[in-house]
Amino acid sequence: MKKYILTILSAALFVSCSDDFLDKDAQGTVSADQLSDVIKNFPEKALTIVEGAESGNNKYLIQFNTNGAAAHDDFGYMSVKLGLDHMTNDFVATASHWFNSYYMYVARQESNSRNLMVWKYNYKVIYNMNNVLSLIPADANDESVLQIKGRALAMRAQAYLDLIRLYGNGDLGIPYYSQELYDTNRVPTNVVYQNIENDLLEAYELLQNYTPANKQMISKNVVAGFLSRLYLTTGNNAAAAQYANAARQGYAPMNEAQLKDGFDDISNPEWMWGGDIDGSTSTSYASFFSNIGNLNDGYAGLLQVYKGIDKRFYDALPSTDIRKNNWFVTEGNSYGLPAYANIKFVDATFFVGDYVFMRAAEMYFNEAEALALSGNEAQAKQVLFEIMSTRDTAYQLSSNSGQALLDEIRLNKRVEMWGEGTTFFDMKRWNEGLDRTYTGSNHGSHGLLNYPAGSTKFTFQIPISEINTNPNIVQNPL
Repeated sequence: MKKYILTILSAALFVSCSDDFLDKDAQGTVSADQLSDVIKNFPEKALTIVEGAESGNNKYLIQFNTNGAAAHDDFGYMSVKLGLDHMTNDFVATASHWFNSYYMYVARQESNSRNLMVWKYNYKVIYNMNNVLSLIPADANDESVLQIKGRALAMRAQAYLDLIRLYGNGDLGIPYYSQELYDTNRVPTNVVYQNIENDLLEAYELLQNYTPANKQMISKNVVAGFLSRLYLTTGNNAAAAQYANAARQGYAPMNEAQLKDGFDDISNPEWMWGGDIDGSTSTSYASFFSNIGNLNDGYAGLLQVYKGIDKRFYDALPSTDIRKNNWFVTEGNSYGLPAYANIKFVDATFFVGDYVFMRAAEMYFNEAEALALSGNEAQAKQVLFEIMSTRDTAYQLSSNSGQALLDEIRLNKRVEMWGEGTTFFDMKRWNEGLDRTYTGSNHGSHGLLNYPAGSTKFTFQIPISEINTNPNIVQNPL
């Protein structure tokens, strides 16, 4: 009978979820009491079950076709991150193709399929993690099981953090689903942020003694990274600095050779969390490197849908900044790429380049910014020096202060994180506008947009399918 219960449990976890991905009754015929008994009486078997569910979610981070439309800009977490980068000042798309809807700011509209993909992707992560958490009773005390709980809480919180930053509109938050709260209304923004904080703090404590088997698994450092992003967003700068510092412990900045190595290998010592892509997990042309790698045989390189960096942004960097080598600055280069085309991302082997979800460099800049915002400029400058002295051969301890110091930190974070999916969130947090129409702009003609700071264009509308099926939802402005 116990073996039979385990079999049913496994089947319930891995069956494909329907479009109603917020269904509370995910366990089918397996009762809560039976689940609890398995955890209590067979912790080693329960660990296998729950780890299996979490591994399934790891695969979901890199899988193809969230929306069921077989679109080649729909390949999990990195497709969302790449789409959002297309909505920044810094990212240039020279031709209209996949991700064009983001670049033209129509992906945020209620009827756009990319909007629905972003919504569904994150809520399916939440659904998966709620399934994992439902297996773990409140009185579980096996450390391995509690560590699984910590990773599931962190994954759920990360998905909610992205959702609230994209869809939240003032006090209007998003629907929130957990074991403690199941609300189809737009839960107030402050309540959503509080729940995210609660999940992450609990996860951080539960993972104190956890050593992940690989970088695809959530570690306490990654959770600290999530906390630094959260606290920068909510304005708790002291905590943002604290957790950014904790996140980067044990990770040294990349050297010059590693910075020029294509950003395609999860073994890179600076990577904290990522997706390990191989022949069995590659999504081929529907993949990150296909859409961003100008030197690869994908959409960017083969079809010449080149991805590059904003001219004025690149030109603001000193000639001694070795990161400038990640882009071609002139026409007539040996690869035939246009000026400012990126060579930061190069997949050394056909469509099996690994995906970087989080790396330590971001945490240096998060910490420096949070310290500066807290008034601790001396320490902010020191942290900035620690990372920038590995990026710029002539860099000296900053002499800036006030807004000028913040501008220096933010500029360098933007160039560091180009193409890694953090800049759109920062752009909103910094209350920056979008301006691609300046004289000499190198943006594609289809993306020549100009929106002022605070524009409604920086907030995603709720997908029309959610509006039509959920009477409690109020729409965001167009």
